Amino acid sequence: MRRGDRRRHALDFRLGYGSFGGAAGTPDAAVVHVGDSAAQISGHAELAASACGDLTTFFDALQARMEEQGHRDWSEWAGRLAEEARGRATADRELLTSDVSPMHPARIYGELLPRLAEDAVVIGDGGDFVSWAGRFIEPTRPGGWLDPGPFGCLGAGLGAAMAARVARPSSQVVLLLGDGAAGMSLMDVDTLVRHDLPVVMVMGNNSAWGLEKQPMQMLYGYDVATDLAPRTRYDQVVTALGGGGEMVTDPREIGPALDRAFASGVPYLVNVVTDAQIPYPRTTTGI
Repeated sequence: MRRGDRRRHALDFRLGYGSFGGAAGTPDAAVVHVGDSAAQISGHAELAASACGDLTTFFDALQARMEEQGHRDWSEWAGRLAEEARGRATADRELLTSDVSPMHPARIYGELLPRLAEDAVVIGDGGDFVSWAGRFIEPTRPGGWLDPGPFGCLGAGLGAAMAARVARPSSQVVLLLGDGAAGMSLMDVDTLVRHDLPVVMVMGNNSAWGLEKQPMQMLYGYDVATDLAPRTRYDQVVTALGGGGEMVTDPREIGPALDRAFASGVPYLVNVVTDAQIPYPRTTTGI
């Protein structure tokens, strides 16, 4: 669970369906699943134990119980984790500052992250592009992140953006859109315009249903009906509806485009063209 966030994680494809360990002949790890309600507890994974309720109370009680049983030195294990985290952070910095062309989708987040305010509400509406967001964006307050969930219910982003803008009128509201997801509900920008609800929309436009295309290629060696028209001017759709927008093809122009979007005071789409051949790295797939 992310810092300051109440996003729930079922033991689905994002967490290996609840199967951990087992590499190189080692036994599978015993899994204890903790959720904030009984409905969140896995019904398919083999669990050693489970608990549900207030998570703060649970972890406070767990810590107290461990202290009662005597102190254990975790420093070696914690050191290994810290070293691995530093290595990954170094690799991520290279992606966040990448100047490759066609553009790496991570570069968008390299420009967006320093521009997000502490109270920003970030909404994901997409597949592969939003997977990158889940890797890099760390909300600092509860309710600072909304996404399509494990079933990928695309098209809900515009509605969530409306609600976020009304509920938090003084906060930044940023909607992250894949170009596939935009086809579901981009016309709802009309509602944002009519009700004067400025939202910054950032699109990773890779001319594909990326979350379908790459797994098909991985599993079958080919893909079916996953390509979209290249460089579609979704930003001009938003402009035609009364908002603003622009298309970006140079990574050096992402930052200035985001600045214009935040300063515009209208629903504004930054349509960033990215490389369809750079998928989000994943080890498991959905059902």
